[in-house]
Amino acid sequence: MVVFRCRHVCARGVIHDGSIANFFGYGSGVMEVSVRLVGSAAFKAVGTSEPRPAGSIPVHLRQFVMRRARALVACALGFLVVAPPAAALADPAQPGNTESVVESVKPSTDAVRFDIVGGDAFVRVRVERGHIFEMAGYYDEPFVRIAQDGTVSVNESSDTFRISKSRYGAGTTLDGSGSTDGEESWVVAARNGTYLWHDHRVHWMSPTAPQAIDDRGLVQQWTIPVVIDNRQTIVSGSLYLRDAPGSWWWLLVVPALIVGFVLSRRIAPRELAGAGALFAVTGAFMFWGVPSQARGAPGMFVLGALAVLISIATAVVRNRGEIVDALVTSAAVALLVAVVLEREIVTNRFVPGLGDSVVPRLAVPLVAGLAVGTGARALARLLGKPDSIASK
Repeated sequence: MVVFRCRHVCARGVIHDGSIANFFGYGSGVMEVSVRLVGSAAFKAVGTSEPRPAGSIPVHLRQFVMRRARALVACALGFLVVAPPAAALADPAQPGNTESVVESVKPSTDAVRFDIVGGDAFVRVRVERGHIFEMAGYYDEPFVRIAQDGTVSVNESSDTFRISKSRYGAGTTLDGSGSTDGEESWVVAARNGTYLWHDHRVHWMSPTAPQAIDDRGLVQQWTIPVVIDNRQTIVSGSLYLRDAPGSWWWLLVVPALIVGFVLSRRIAPRELAGAGALFAVTGAFMFWGVPSQARGAPGMFVLGALAVLISIATAVVRNRGEIVDALVTSAAVALLVAVVLEREIVTNRFVPGLGDSVVPRLAVPLVAGLAVGTGARALARLLGKPDSIASK
């Protein structure tokens, strides 16, 4: 057997400390390794003349485990970074299939404008400066006042104020008197002449879908009495049930999934960046397209934007395959979380900030399929078996 002598303290492929080496007579600073170990794949894998101790974990397996561990940590950290924020409001506008419409204001006036926000979720009133607006609550108690300078005051002691903070008036007990203690408690809510509230007369007061009473989809008619410049005014409108989009929209997941799976490692980040940009733009319209009081959490916008940033980051490490796969997986997970959060926009006609738009119904299933395809392939590479290392 041929023996090589190197630095360190060892004996025939087994490392020892100096005292044991001296005891056996090999001396300090000497390492003897069998030629069979030097010629092995484990020895060649490190690309150096430094020998490996006999009985150690093969080098290629140890390197595989370390690389995958680092990549999985990067993937996990990426998921934590893109975790969706908590909802901004307890009861924001939500997708739905009912639409409330303001049909008349009598007597008519250009000084005050009424509209519906979020399909049927909120009523908004906007009063021009120089005019006075007053509105009583459900029990004829004082509720809202808007002064000539645009100051909006709300009576927080009224029952109407308390039950109008949520769509269904959840968690509120009423005594029917209109005020909790018989006294008024006015608080300035805004100074721009605009007020937004859940008016339970204009929407269906149950999570169960309503039934239409005619061919137009009419569910109910409603009125809101107000006082504008000391003149009694009636705001009238109707609530309609619209046809819901079919669940077949989800079939778009299939071709997108196939496309995502066949994308190469180089192309996948670009496609995910495009999908993230689509979600970010759609989410921006959903979030900023409604007043601040009606907004939920900007989950689609934030997760879409972060998916774009993660995909762009792959350009920096494009030569590190495991890191690229980890980043692609993180971007795919971010998009899938956004899909889960916003899945209802596919089967509901009205989307906050977008109204009756086909864009989100196309975007969500397509992005879902693309994310699953690219993410699955990247994860498979990330967790795949190490390539066998042939002896040179």
